[in-house]
Amino acid sequence: MKKEVFKILCADDSLAIRTYLADLLKSWNYDVTTCESGKQAWELYQNDPSYSVFILDWVMPEMTGIETCKKIRESDSQGYKYILMLTSKDSTEDIVEALNSGADDYLSKPFHPAELKARIQTAHRFFQYEQEQKLIEYKTRFACYQALTELAEARDYETGQHLNRVSAMSKLIAKTMGMDEEYQNKIAVFAPMHDIGKVGIPDGILHLPRKLTPAEFEVIKTHSTIGYQILKDKPTMEMASQIAHSHHEKWNGKGYPQGLKGEEIPLCARIVSIIDVYDALRAVRPYKKAYTHKDSVECIYSDEGKSFDPKVVQAFKSVEDKIQALFDDQYKSFSDTPE
Repeated sequence: MKKEVFKILCADDSLAIRTYLADLLKSWNYDVTTCESGKQAWELYQNDPSYSVFILDWVMPEMTGIETCKKIRESDSQGYKYILMLTSKDSTEDIVEALNSGADDYLSKPFHPAELKARIQTAHRFFQYEQEQKLIEYKTRFACYQALTELAEARDYETGQHLNRVSAMSKLIAKTMGMDEEYQNKIAVFAPMHDIGKVGIPDGILHLPRKLTPAEFEVIKTHSTIGYQILKDKPTMEMASQIAHSHHEKWNGKGYPQGLKGEEIPLCARIVSIIDVYDALRAVRPYKKAYTHKDSVECIYSDEGKSFDPKVVQAFKSVEDKIQALFDDQYKSFSDTPE
């Protein structure tokens, strides 16, 4: 899970106060940005919603601290934002107005550094608690994802090693293609769900120890649509549904189930497609022997621009030795699997 950064945005029309706040907060090792108006604070926040704490002067040109506070609260920001109003107003009515506008606390001018530090530490506790809750939620969701995937795999010939290989190799390709850490982690979690739709395929077809007839293959093909139906419209699982639905689409448009072509196919599915084929070629199946690494990659490279996205193939080529090592380290042949 991505580690969050504790960032503070200070807005005050007084240069002296902005400088004082910045120096003070930086001396406490906080990441601080300052601006001179509520309007500037709002614009900065729109461009970078990662600020955790806002220190807003009440009276500012163009947009007051109260107006800025309300806009922040009304926005669809990710995570809770702690807002501290900085003001010379200290009547009960003013304090109630500030708190009702969405402020978490207020600090009357002039203030002692210890007062500000205590309030920032309170904000930090709020922030840490939120991160702890996010981590709990992430671990819970991840456990559910694993249970779903293992349920599907339990009906197939593959073992958990297959899940680990597909996960690790897909993440490696995503990293090689320059995708950010969040994307890499998501594809590592969701790539093993590519065949989750097999829960809906009859055992009499799924476990046949031979090549499938055309009619049987048509039944097998429905697993991509079944998987999509299982995963679609589930919060946080958009990538999983894309992978399940589209990992058998081909770059030239001759795949299934929709006949998508080129970049119509989600990138995550294009990545998993090449990994799924490589892993299937190299593994022993009841109806075939394992291919060597050399023969497997030759099959893949010959399909560049036909079955596979050329950019994904180039990424695969650049880390081919690592792909081979990942497979060889984790593979356990079907014949060695306990009955």
